[in-house]
Amino acid sequence: MTEQLNLITGLTESERKKLFSWLASLPEENIIEIFQEGVKKSFQLKGERPDLSGRITKYCAFVMAARKGGWDTVKGKGYRVADKEQYDDFSHLRKASAAILISRGRKPLLRRQILAYWGEVKELQADGMGFRVIAGYLQSKRKLKVSATYLSKLWKEVEVG
Repeated sequence: MTEQLNLITGLTESERKKLFSWLASLPEENIIEIFQEGVKKSFQLKGERPDLSGRITKYCAFVMAARKGGWDTVKGKGYRVADKEQYDDFSHLRKASAAILISRGRKPLLRRQILAYWGEVKELQADGMGFRVIAGYLQSKRKLKVSATYLSKLWKEVEVG
C-alpha cells in the first residue's frame, strides 16, 4: 500500500509526514481551504482511478491538495512548484542578499591583511608602480587576492583622505 501511495501522491512516507507537520502550522482558514480542495480532488481522482478504495482516494487527494496549497513551494521548503508569487519571493531574497553585501563592503579581514603590508604598497607606489602591478605583487608574493580598484580605494582612504 505504501508503494501505491508513493506513486499516486508523488511523495515518500517521510515527506508526507513533513507535509502534515507543515499543514498543522498553517492558520485554520488555510487548512479549511486545503481540505475543501482535497474533497474536489477526491472526486477527480475517483474518476481517474476507480480501482482505489474510497479512503485511499480521499487521503491521496488531501495530500495532493496540500502540495498544491503551498507545501511544494518556497513557504513549504520544497521546490517542485513555483508560481509568480514564489519567483517574487526569490527576487526579494536576492535583492536582500545583495543589499547586505553592499552595506557590509569588503571583508574586514582582507582590509587588515592589506594594511599589514601597507609599507610595501606605499614603497611600490612611490617607485611609480600602478595598482594593477601592486595587486599582482600581493597575490604572487603575499597570497592576497585583491583588485586594483580596491587598492586604489584603500589608497584614497589611508593616504589621501
